[in-house]
This record gives sequence, C-alpha cells and structure tokens, in this order.
Amino acid sequence: MLANTPASRADFRADHLAGAAARHGVSALVADALAAARLPVSEALSRDARAQIAQGLKTKRRTLQVVDALAAEQVTPVMLKGYALALRLYPEQPLARPSTDVDVMVAAAELPRVARALEGLGLRRHDDAGLADVFEEHHHLSFLGPPGLVEVHFRLIATLGRGAFDDASLRARARPWTLDGRAVRLLDAEDEFLYLATHAANHAFLRVSWLVDLQRYLARAGSFDWASMATRAREAGFHTAVATALELVERLLRVPLPEDARQHFGVHALRGAVDRRLFSPHLVESAAVSDHRLGAFLVRLWLVDSPAHGVRHLLDGARRLMRRGRAEG
Repeated sequence: MLANTPASRADFRADHLAGAAARHGVSALVADALAAARLPVSEALSRDARAQIAQGLKTKRRTLQVVDALAAEQVTPVMLKGYALALRLYPEQPLARPSTDVDVMVAAAELPRVARALEGLGLRRHDDAGLADVFEEHHHLSFLGPPGLVEVHFRLIATLGRGAFDDASLRARARPWTLDGRAVRLLDAEDEFLYLATHAANHAFLRVSWLVDLQRYLARAGSFDWASMATRAREAGFHTAVATALELVERLLRVPLPEDARQHFGVHALRGAVDRRLFSPHLVESAAVSDHRLGAFLVRLWLVDSPAHGVRHLLDGARRLMRRGRAEG
C-alpha cells in the first residue's frame, strides 16, 4: 500500500531525477532550474549538485595549473571543452558544468615541451595498451598523476573509422582568448561546435550534458555558416555524427534548429526512424546502450560516414581488443 501513496511516488520521481541528473553530469544545472521555478530540490539532488560544483572547482584549478606550466615552456594551447567552455556557455555558474579532465591541443612540435611541463606537475604519460601507435591511431596523449588527467591533443579528433578534421586549417582559424588572465587560444566558433558534436557522437551520446552544451552554444553563437560547416564535416568524415547530434538536440531538448542547419545536416527518413529507436528518450536517459562497451562501439559504427569508414572502424576495434587482451593476459 505504501508504494502506491502519492508521497512515495513523489519520492520515487525525485530519486529517479537525482540519479539521472548525476549520471549525465547536470545535477547542479537541474537543481538551479528547480530552485528558480520554486520547486522542491531533493537532498540527493542537492548533494550531487554540491559534489559536481566541487569537481568543477578542482578542474578549474587543474586547468589553470596546466596553462601556467605550458606558458613557462612558451606554449599557448588551444583549450578544448572543460573550464574554458563552461565560462562561455554557463557564465552564471561555470562550476555547475564540471569536467573530469583537462583537454588542450598543441602542435606536434610542441609535445616535448608540453611533456616536460606536465611532468613538472607530477603527471606521467599513460599509454593505451590497445594502440600500437598512438600518433597513427589516435588524437591525444594522456598524462596521469595525483593532479588528475590531462589529455594533450596533437590533432583535434580521429575517430569513427579514422575520420579527422584538417588540423592545419583549424589552427589557422583559432583565435586568441584570455582565461582568467592567461593567454590561450580557442577554436573558431564553427570548428568548436563541430568538434563538440563529434565528441558527443564519439562517446555514443553517453551524457546529456554534451547535448546541453550544444543547445547553449546554439543560443549564444548567433548565425553559423552551415554550408561551410557541412563541407568541413563531410571532408573530415563526421557529417553523419554531427547531423545526428543536431537531431538529438532538436528532438530530445526541443530546440528548434535554423532552417539552414536542417538543409545542410538533415537526416534521411530511414536513418531518422532508426535514430528515434536507438536514441529514444529512455535509452539516452538510462545510457543502457552507450554505457556498454559493445553497445557504444556499435553506435559509433552506425554513425560513420561511409562503408570505408565502417570497415576501418571494425578493423581498428578488433585490433585494439586483441592488443588489450594480450596486455591483460
């Protein structure tokens, strides 16, 4: 009987909301929205929100330490995601959009100086056993230690069958910016949006927070040259990934897309029908597919741009699985 009372149903809904918000990294954002609407905020949600803000503060400190260490080596990085993005998309409370690591992009020639700077912070390079040659098969080096994880990108991203953007053009379009008084660089707005969408797709849309980032970006960016963006995405091999990310933002977050975006990143009827099942509200919220290693791998296979990319994705996945098996065995 107790399970059928209104109070218990309300508690269940509150617990479910708190769990989902924590899983998707939006506890602080949800708590703020409920408070602004003068709706009750559960203790579980408040606790998770405080934990996320504390994590955001840690990431901020780590980010500034990394930027200062690189500056000492005369390296000015391009900031990817993280605190630099939160400052621009969530200016009212950037710590409410936490991240767990620091991502920067540098030129390949700067990597020895970057490694020296990070080693001075107590970080050591950590290699993925599944990669035979990280520079051939991946896009960043990982540095891990007591301060946390720092990912140093020598290319923006290489995934979905080894698709990749034109990094030389990306760097040429990158613009200077100041991060808490420190000189850094940012991707051109259109490049950054494409990267954020591709990154979300590469992780099989595991976290709704990545879709919320895209929603916020669309609200703040003004007009995009969608035709140029579609060309860049196709040339990189990420048009399907970006189109799917936009469709999810529109359908799940109910964000109307500009007509130009629909024209240049439209999803054809058959793919759209599959997407509505594969990325249903329940499956996205529960992360039942994207939080499963094989499920995420198959989602990425679904998001490749061509059969050739699909074959490379399958071969790369098989090789990495065998290498990791040998390393663990």
